[in-house]
Amino acid sequence: MKKAVSLLLALLALSLSACGNSSPPEPKIQVSLIESGGFTVEKNGLWVEPGWSAIFVLHLEDGAEVDAVDYDGPVRVWKEGGATCLELAGIRYPARVGITLTNNYRSILYDPNGGRQEDGAAERVKITYDTTVHARPNTSIGTDLFERDGCTLTGWNTAPDGSGGRVGLGSRATVPAEGITLYAQWSPWNDPGDFSCLERPEDGGVVITGWHGASENVAVPEEIGGKPVVSIAAGAFADAGIRSLVLPKALKTIEDGAFTGSALETLLLFDNIESVSDAAFSGCEDLRTLYINAIEPPYGYLYRRESVYADKVDLLIAAQGREKIVFYGGCSMWYNLDGEMTLGALGDSYVPVNMGLNGSSSSLVQMKIMETFLEEGDILFHTPELSSTQQLMTYDVMSKNDNKLWSGLENNYDLFALVDLREIDGVFDSLCSYLALKTKSADYRAQYRDSEGRVYLDAIGSIPYERAATAEQLVDKVYLDPNRLTSSDFSRLASVYREYAEKGVRVLVSYACVNIDALPAGQKNNIDEVDRLFHEIIGGMEGPVLISSLSDYIFQNHDFYDTNYHLLSVPARRNTAQWLFDLEAYLAADGSRDR
Repeated sequence: MKKAVSLLLALLALSLSACGNSSPPEPKIQVSLIESGGFTVEKNGLWVEPGWSAIFVLHLEDGAEVDAVDYDGPVRVWKEGGATCLELAGIRYPARVGITLTNNYRSILYDPNGGRQEDGAAERVKITYDTTVHARPNTSIGTDLFERDGCTLTGWNTAPDGSGGRVGLGSRATVPAEGITLYAQWSPWNDPGDFSCLERPEDGGVVITGWHGASENVAVPEEIGGKPVVSIAAGAFADAGIRSLVLPKALKTIEDGAFTGSALETLLLFDNIESVSDAAFSGCEDLRTLYINAIEPPYGYLYRRESVYADKVDLLIAAQGREKIVFYGGCSMWYNLDGEMTLGALGDSYVPVNMGLNGSSSSLVQMKIMETFLEEGDILFHTPELSSTQQLMTYDVMSKNDNKLWSGLENNYDLFALVDLREIDGVFDSLCSYLALKTKSADYRAQYRDSEGRVYLDAIGSIPYERAATAEQLVDKVYLDPNRLTSSDFSRLASVYREYAEKGVRVLVSYACVNIDALPAGQKNNIDEVDRLFHEIIGGMEGPVLISSLSDYIFQNHDFYDTNYHLLSVPARRNTAQWLFDLEAYLAADGSRDR
């Protein structure tokens, strides 16, 4: 018995000895941030277990954001309780990690340039903007900054004499880190004696009824006889030889026929005007440029997701000087081009920008604006929705459907000055339709968010949120009707494609998704015929190349989210893969991928 107990104790001692000789735990690893200015760290020099994460709490200076982190592993940055949290995952070695910050604050120095503040001071005014949400800030409307007797403030310019870059009141400017100076631009009023007028007490001011002056450049006074000018009557400027016209900010109405047959080329008005129609400018064959100054706060951020349009154009502006691929179409492009996939596929070869917006809005206006910012060597990848007369440009009149587009244009009215009014009808009717909607006011610093708090813009302009559930009923009609292709006039689309090609921009045409289950009876078997006809149409144009087959873009009802143009996220990635495949195949065959 004693031998048995002794043996048991010996085995126990051996076991304990073996446990004591096991490998000790790996020592903790210290990770520190290099505090190079612009931020402070609540607790630096963290000790973490090997393979674990180090999480730092940072307090950044106003306007600063984390731009880059000098760490090889996974990095995550997020906001929490006014601080910025930085996670470095998978720590394996001691490290001192550097952080690069970018400052989103930009300053504009406004120079009165002959004007003065309300208290009479002729001093400059500096305003600092946070560009975290919108990369290009909206300028001041100016009327709350400066005034000048006998003059209308018409905008800003980077040069005092107006020879630099023009910026409309409330429109956006590119502001470098060191800031810029903008100089007020003033238009002196014409002599009140050059006008016939009638006091109209019920309207609270004066109505211009006639013009007797000799000047080709006219600025209508803000007031005549101490009364604000609130209206321009029918026939007041009929057949007048004026070339440019500045309207006063108090003006509310322009009656039909007010400028019939005039020589007007350039018009400037303020967006608090209440009534003006295309009929006011009938026969104005030379009217081509409309400048709109903001006097009202924006409404679009409360109204529609299309209010991101100015931000989409800003992405294009930011890419100037680099080779770009602009993906453009209706909302089928906006929703269905996956941003991460596109960036991964293109790498550093091209900067992708998704300019897709809404298939019922004027495609002509959008393509004219885009054309300004595309350069030789760029690519336009266009996917016109075959059911959209606007996308195919077989209908090119602006209408109340363009309320969606105006909700974005109002955030940078200068964009519309890039459009030649001689090429499109319905502009003034459409503008007033939108202005009449502005029953609420947002702020230029705001951003549209839907009822679930989602935004509608990722790094390249695509829809960023996941879509995983189909709506019970999909809206919008879908057609695959060969008669629409054989009976329609595509000359306007051909003309725009030709303009792009003349700039050295390659125009590649593909297809938008088609919900085969939503087609009218008898059209489900038209895929091959419509594909053949569309290839003939595009093939007969100068410049564009149709690089896809319609059969590759046919989807079913269960692939769609809430309309017949918005795919769920998984089918959208399949759609993106096909677009990128067709694009890569074309570039490889063209030799562009080997440069």
